Amino acid sequence: MLNKNSIANLIVTTNLDRSEVKILLGHLLRFTKAQLITHNDYILNNSQLQEFYELCNQRLLGIPINYITGTREFYSREFKVNSDTLIPRPETELLVDTILEYAKAGFSLLDLGAGSGCIAISVKLESPTLFVSAVDKSPKALEVAKFNAANLGANVEFKQSDWFSNVDAKYDIIVSNPPYIHPEDNHLDNLSFEPLDALTDFYDGLSCLRHIITNARNYLNNDGILMVEHGYDQGVSVRELFILNEFAKVTTLCDYSRNERITLGAAVN
Repeated sequence: MLNKNSIANLIVTTNLDRSEVKILLGHLLRFTKAQLITHNDYILNNSQLQEFYELCNQRLLGIPINYITGTREFYSREFKVNSDTLIPRPETELLVDTILEYAKAGFSLLDLGAGSGCIAISVKLESPTLFVSAVDKSPKALEVAKFNAANLGANVEFKQSDWFSNVDAKYDIIVSNPPYIHPEDNHLDNLSFEPLDALTDFYDGLSCLRHIITNARNYLNNDGILMVEHGYDQGVSVRELFILNEFAKVTTLCDYSRNERITLGAAVN
């Protein structure tokens, strides 16, 4: 018979999804996934058990599990996250893939709205010859991004800037995953623990994208590329903004769920 305080028993009796129970136990005990299996007869002491139930209660209150553990995997690396940053989404990995496809050795890259730094850091680590800069208007988000860069060994330049307000150079690639959810979108109801101003522009879902696309040419080298992530239903509007601002070779890519997700264009003079 399983001990009621053993890993094996807690996984099947706790009132949470089993995968989440395993994540919380692994976080609490500093066990890997493999160790949770090979040590499933491990019995939590009273202190560990109390902390485990506190973590479970946080999750039952709706706090995202990545904020509870303080980490999120992105592009096969572990990033620190907290309530000052968005939780990186799998679809944003497509943005990294696209950057790496277009970037050539020695290119310069600017990431607008760095958040946790997951885009800029992943690109730098995958392609070390690139010169990577990243900006965010939030000092607290930049603290997280700088921690992640130092922790993962990525040489990324970080600067506080509200979009282009403190940018004074030109780049070969500018990339952004800005707030694009419409303020009346029901999806926001399930994202109440994440920083709202990193999710929505409080206007029409397009104002940040509009600002970036309208101003980006001033900060791009000739033939430089702008790439933005946007909502699944915003592809037509974003392409129109690119064309209106005289970008060439405007293209929209679909994410792994076949939703239009990334639009890019070249700044040809």
